[in-house]
Amino acid sequence: MPTGFVTPNTPNLADFLTFLSNSVQIPAPALPSNSPWPGYALDQAIALTLNPPYAPGILYTLAVYNCATHLLFTIAPDESGQTYFADARSAKGFNLIAPAVGIVTSSSDEGSSTTLTAPKWADGLTVAQLGFMATPWGRDYLAWAQSYGPSIVGLT
Repeated sequence: MPTGFVTPNTPNLADFLTFLSNSVQIPAPALPSNSPWPGYALDQAIALTLNPPYAPGILYTLAVYNCATHLLFTIAPDESGQTYFADARSAKGFNLIAPAVGIVTSSSDEGSSTTLTAPKWADGLTVAQLGFMATPWGRDYLAWAQSYGPSIVGLT
């Protein structure tokens, strides 16, 4: 695969696969080139990601790819003999199978105490948006969305 994007200002499947291979470094056996799951995640991410007319195209493209990568990790089944996505979703990985009902604001190692709360900046997040906090790609996507104001992700 090439190291750069062919069409950097417009999200597309070929460049998203390059992003997954080069930036995310998903191994080829875990996500073969004929897998339909990246296309599903990309379509959903394009529908979710705001494309302001004044934003540089590459920034929008990267926001879409980050959103799509988070979604891919939540939906992609493992290939036969692989456990890559199951491991990523497990408590050993991003713990995507745990409900996202808040953001950890404190914890202790005395017992298993953890405090979940919504800090001021996250007051308006939906449960779905809280889920994006679980992966680095989801957080990058939320950072993009937040930069366009409260009407996008409910942030105040």
